[in-house]
Amino acid sequence: MDGVSARKLARDRGISLERLMAQLKEAGIAVGSEDDLISGNDQLKLLRQLRSSEDKDQPGKEVALSDIESATDLRELNQLLTQAMAGRKIQTLIKESNLDTVVEKVIELNLESDDELLAAAILGRLAAVARGREKVIFERADEIFLEKPGSIETLEDGDAKSYAATVISHCSAPWTREYSYREALAIDSADNARRELLAANLAREPSLANWLAALSEHTGRLKEVSKIETRHRRVRRLASALADIVGQWRGDLGDDPGGKLSGLMKSVYAHGLDGAESSVIAEGMDSLLVVLRRCIELRFSMALYPELYAILVDGRRTLGAGLWGRYLERSETLAEVRSALLEASLVLARQDKFDNDMMAVLRAAFSSRAQMTNAITRHFAESKDLDPTVAEWWCKGGGGDGEKEQKAQRIRNSEDEKIGELLLKVEESQAVIEKLRSGVLPILQPLNPVLTKTVAQAVSDYREMAQVIRSLSRMRQLKPAGLRSERMEYNRRLHDMEGGHRSGVRHVHVVRDGVEKTFAGKTRMLVKPTVKPED
Repeated sequence: MDGVSARKLARDRGISLERLMAQLKEAGIAVGSEDDLISGNDQLKLLRQLRSSEDKDQPGKEVALSDIESATDLRELNQLLTQAMAGRKIQTLIKESNLDTVVEKVIELNLESDDELLAAAILGRLAAVARGREKVIFERADEIFLEKPGSIETLEDGDAKSYAATVISHCSAPWTREYSYREALAIDSADNARRELLAANLAREPSLANWLAALSEHTGRLKEVSKIETRHRRVRRLASALADIVGQWRGDLGDDPGGKLSGLMKSVYAHGLDGAESSVIAEGMDSLLVVLRRCIELRFSMALYPELYAILVDGRRTLGAGLWGRYLERSETLAEVRSALLEASLVLARQDKFDNDMMAVLRAAFSSRAQMTNAITRHFAESKDLDPTVAEWWCKGGGGDGEKEQKAQRIRNSEDEKIGELLLKVEESQAVIEKLRSGVLPILQPLNPVLTKTVAQAVSDYREMAQVIRSLSRMRQLKPAGLRSERMEYNRRLHDMEGGHRSGVRHVHVVRDGVEKTFAGKTRMLVKPTVKPED
């Protein structure tokens, strides 16, 4: 079919979709959604309408402050300001104290009307051209509304809704928080207005998690949208607004932001998926994943916990295997989340940890088990310091009881430490035993043959025990670090201070050696050397 979609036409003309839809309506062109096609004839009709409107808007005379003061209602005042802006005379009109006069006139006429939202839209529009003097306008935002207004959707176009939302975002009245959440979900296509309201509420909330939870409580309003395609397009716009806001935000993530984000996802898709376009669902999910990505950017330590990625596991359950599979193929954001997941898994593996919950998240993030295990193996390839058993568990995609595996690994490490301690005892006793054999036994022999035989047996038993311990240490890839008597700079993480840690110590010498263990060709200190401060 010939024509271009409303969304593309808005993009080509460099205007918002909301403004284009309003222009099409004024021109008598019926358009139901942003994906409807506009024919060439309708585009010409729209162009003629716009030119006609421009001719009507040409000012007959320059608007003066006295004209503003003489206005009898808000609509007349709005028309005068529009005329001044069209003639590029608005800065002259609101220079110096004139801005206060214009604002005062808006508030005066507002008291005589029942159209607070129009008054807010006028003030918001003034703030947009005030060039650094917005504070003069926003300080009086609370004077516009004597009570909670009706829906912002009653305003004529997206620009008016956005201007009104800007003023509402500066109100301190008790109703503004609930109103902003409600209207952010009720707004159909005025995305700028939605962003203004949601961003203001994020500033009001103590944390991102509180914001997501509060928004989830209002998503029941989506049930009021009976047409499923329209509902999911609105969800897509809502998610896009969240992504835009959080992308520029820095603040407290709060308690369990991943769980709250997943809760929001489940609530917006709770009212049915049958008949929804997979591309619309994918775009909405991807925007929600931008929020997850931002959480990781702001605090990577949270990325080590599977709870942060709850939206992936719950997303697969909510959308079902088919929709989720198509989403994984379409997603543009998932690659970055996968990278964070793989790095978090590597950190856990370096700590000798197995984590079944994190493995479940990895399975949800990849299209197949083979794709997941290949990605993990590639990511772990250069990390030669990993315990082979731990690395194998991760690279094979888990399997078995992770908690039991982790407990077994802790036992193995503890066993190696005990063997290392025995190895140090054997090496430390070697010189004493040798002196006993070569120096004491010859002297003791003529004096006490019976005692000599007992001491000789003890020396022999020691040698056998030392041989067994050294052999066991080689099997477990343990060896002395060879640091005894070395002088070095003190590092609390790498050394044990004799008598306990003391602050201010810089140089130390080793009085008891450490034990090293080799993992896949890379060595790490298993038993730390004991040091004393230099005199």
